[in-house]
Amino acid sequence: MKRKIVQLLYCVALLSTVPVVAQQTSEKKSDSLESSALIKSIEKVKESPVKVSFYGFIRNDAFYDTRQNIGAGENIVPLYPRDRALDVKGVDINDAPKFHMLSVVSRAGINVKGPEVLGAKTNGILEAEFFGSTEAGINELRLRHAYVTLDWEKTQLGIGQYWHPMVILDCLPNVVNYSTGSPIFALNRNPQIRLTQKLGANVKMIAAINSQRDFTPNTAPYRDSGIPSSHLQFQYKSKAFVAGLAGQYEVLRPQLSSGNPPIVNTETVKSFTALAYMRLITKHLTISTSAMVAQNAASLVMLGGFIGYSAPGTYDLYRTMNTRSAWIDFQQTTDKKVAFGLYAGIVKNMGVNDPVEGRVATTYGVTSSWGAVSATQGGRSVDQLWRVVPRVDWFLSKTIKLRFEVENTVAKWGDAQNNGRGIGNEYNARNNRFHLATFFMF
Repeated sequence: MKRKIVQLLYCVALLSTVPVVAQQTSEKKSDSLESSALIKSIEKVKESPVKVSFYGFIRNDAFYDTRQNIGAGENIVPLYPRDRALDVKGVDINDAPKFHMLSVVSRAGINVKGPEVLGAKTNGILEAEFFGSTEAGINELRLRHAYVTLDWEKTQLGIGQYWHPMVILDCLPNVVNYSTGSPIFALNRNPQIRLTQKLGANVKMIAAINSQRDFTPNTAPYRDSGIPSSHLQFQYKSKAFVAGLAGQYEVLRPQLSSGNPPIVNTETVKSFTALAYMRLITKHLTISTSAMVAQNAASLVMLGGFIGYSAPGTYDLYRTMNTRSAWIDFQQTTDKKVAFGLYAGIVKNMGVNDPVEGRVATTYGVTSSWGAVSATQGGRSVDQLWRVVPRVDWFLSKTIKLRFEVENTVAKWGDAQNNGRGIGNEYNARNNRFHLATFFMF
């Protein structure tokens, strides 16, 4: 009897453990499912990783000018030697030297490679420097590039802020200073949507729409037009030769209203710019060149802009200024530690074709803000500018290099005409810049 009671108690205890074991088994199954989902998620990430790499350089610029200059970023971007300014004794105030050193164009960037999307490889670039977005903001961090691309076999779609399509990376002046050849060649980075389509083994078409952000004193006229700038380009590129044609059409609405009391002003500024470029690489020399016929070239940090003609009781009228420019660059092709180069270029202010008589003329654009272009009676305007720049590069190692150039620039100033040109009482303002740049690249 006693034995039966013990066996009964044992059976009850055994039965009482079944729910506990079942619960533990259920929990293990749940944990197993969660672990499986986590593993699959990790495997999915491994299949489509985002790879990040860093790049950039530490740069210092030291430069000496023989004359006062109009420029940007505390003149690290030299543009126009200043016009003659006489004191009471007839001595030119601007005939004075200047020396400066800066490290503000040191930069850092991030390259990102992402997973495939819609059958396209994805890439991104985020780049900044310490140039600042205004003259007062020098030394402050500013955005250079924030650009994403989707690459299919023959098509690329780019979205974000990047080099303006008129800045041809395959055909650039190789100058040392930060102007990249301006005001003779285009300098601009802007928000854009760009489509690049391969038309053959060596030919591609580039179509883009873009807006303005950092390279004009007032972006409102570009935004208020309601129409983005449009760009079309065709390029041939082989290992030793690059050539292309590019065009841009732009519409601005400078004012929503004019006068006091205000009158709605629907006047617009329509401009067209055309560019032809070429680069040839030989065994000993690389030759790059381009020519441009531009309107409202101030948005490309070139000589030009547009003019407003105002009169009491009515709305302002606007005309775009015309600009012509050409340059050529020779770069020694060598694997040695020393390489020589030479840049030469000219830009001409052609003014507007049909100035409005009997009204007060005012120029607009960054060139006007700097005081290099005027259409107002009594003002002064740069009518043309030419530049010759010999240079030498020293490659001390894969990461450290020195660059030195002597920039000779002449700006021909004249009395401002109502079409924006400088004619009469001409003066050639000349500046020689001695510029040394050091680079530590990473």
